[in-house]
This record gives sequence, structure tokens and C-alpha cells, in this order.
Amino acid sequence: LLFENNPNFALGNENSPEGLEGLKRRYVAFNGGVGEIQMQWLRDTLEASKESDEKVIVLSHQPLYPDSSNAVCLAWNYDEILDLLKEYSDTVIASFSGHAHRGGYKRCEDSGIHFRVFEAALESPDPIKTYALVDVYDDRIEVRGSGDCESAVYFLDHMK
Repeated sequence: LLFENNPNFALGNENSPEGLEGLKRRYVAFNGGVGEIQMQWLRDTLEASKESDEKVIVLSHQPLYPDSSNAVCLAWNYDEILDLLKEYSDTVIASFSGHAHRGGYKRCEDSGIHFRVFEAALESPDPIKTYALVDVYDDRIEVRGSGDCESAVYFLDHMK
């Protein structure tokens, strides 16, 4: 994928998005994607959760939604993952990730799924301690941020 999508790879500079535009900037070596076996596991898990009437928060290292962070941090096959999550929008309430150190948030208008990128604790100078506690209720998710992590409330009105 890198060789096909990032000309810097052939020059030995695989971590550089230089010359890449828009969402193509995600094709750098410090990113990655979700493989076939993991995608099938995710599909099977979401299907089992749907059948059991469970609600799901997907956790990943890399952001899965373009407008939730800088494009250079997105999973290589975010579009494939996103299509799967949208298929189960009656089950998936949110996707939480990291990787983009400054954090970010965007709600998918099509599915109502919340995409939150948590701020990186390693970016906080001592003595600041950055972390979050997440409380999940029937109608909302509350993020109680500490340090450099922003607090937020995400309503689950798309689940009705």
C-alpha cells in the first residue's frame, strides 16, 4: 500500500506525507490498517452484538473518521472500516481512538456515530496528568477529561 500510494516510500522516506494531498496523506509508515482477519472478526462481533441487542464502542489506536483528526493519522483503510461501522449504526454508538496527539471529534451525519480522538497524555508536561473517564448511559456518553483531555457529552439520539 505504501509503495503504491506514497512516492516517498521508494526514496526511503516512508514516514513523510510530503507531496500527498487530502486523505492520501494517511499513507505513511507510522500508520496502518485493519486486515482481512480483523475485519471479519469485527463484522462477526458486531453481528453478535446486534443479535444480543448490545451497544458497542469501537476502540482503535488510529482514527477511523476523516474529519475527526488530521488526515495523516487515519487508518489506511478507514473507508472500508467506516462502511462496516455504518452497516451497524443501530449497534455502534461511538468509536474512540488515539494516535492524533491533539485529539479531535466529529459525528458522522449519515450514521450518527460519534468519533472521538483522545488527547495524548505524553503531550502534557509535568505535573499535568492527562486522562479521561468514560461513563455510558442509555441516552448519552459522558467523557470526564482531566489535564489536557477535554470533557464532553455525546447524546445517543441516533439509537432511537
